[in-house]
Amino acid sequence: MHILDRLNVYLFHRNKSLNGRSLNYKMQGWSSEKEQIIRFKAIANSADFSNKRVLDLGCGLGELYDYLSQDKHLAFYLGIDQHWPFLKRAKKRIGSVQCRFRLADISRTPLPELDIIIASGSLNYQSRQTDYLERMITRMYAAAKEVVIFNLLNKDVFLKPTLLKAYDKNDVLSFCHTLTPKVRVIDDYSTGDFTIVLEKS
Repeated sequence: MHILDRLNVYLFHRNKSLNGRSLNYKMQGWSSEKEQIIRFKAIANSADFSNKRVLDLGCGLGELYDYLSQDKHLAFYLGIDQHWPFLKRAKKRIGSVQCRFRLADISRTPLPELDIIIASGSLNYQSRQTDYLERMITRMYAAAKEVVIFNLLNKDVFLKPTLLKAYDKNDVLSFCHTLTPKVRVIDDYSTGDFTIVLEKS
């Protein structure tokens, strides 16, 4: 991702974080807590997380770890985010020994090879690189041992360009099929969002 795009994302979340009255989901750019949770549920139901090592790209406050840990025993969780205030709060809040956080740009840092790699909401930002999404999906797929899971905004609903970018589901599916035939789409939880699951052989 271009440095100016990264700056726009940083300033967006920084401004929301400076507002002490902001709720967690608003700081992270979610429209509501319900929208955040239904995405987490779609992710949790899309793969077997028991005793898996999970990489969460753009982890924010680490709330996906909270959700998954409610009824799944993760072997290890690593959250990566470029916004230090989020990670600072996550580290202070979560004391689990199998949960770690790292400050880094997900588009540039080498991705560790873990069982399941997730990007929830973090691939929706505008980029000057026209193939940014394809590059990220390719990197995630190369690093994942078993499964890649990511969600995107639906272009049929989000028509106006903003800081966020929406995608055509069929275009994304077509690209994913160049990497593996084992591709699934989950689109029954929200009209404005869809989740893609890529499984490795």
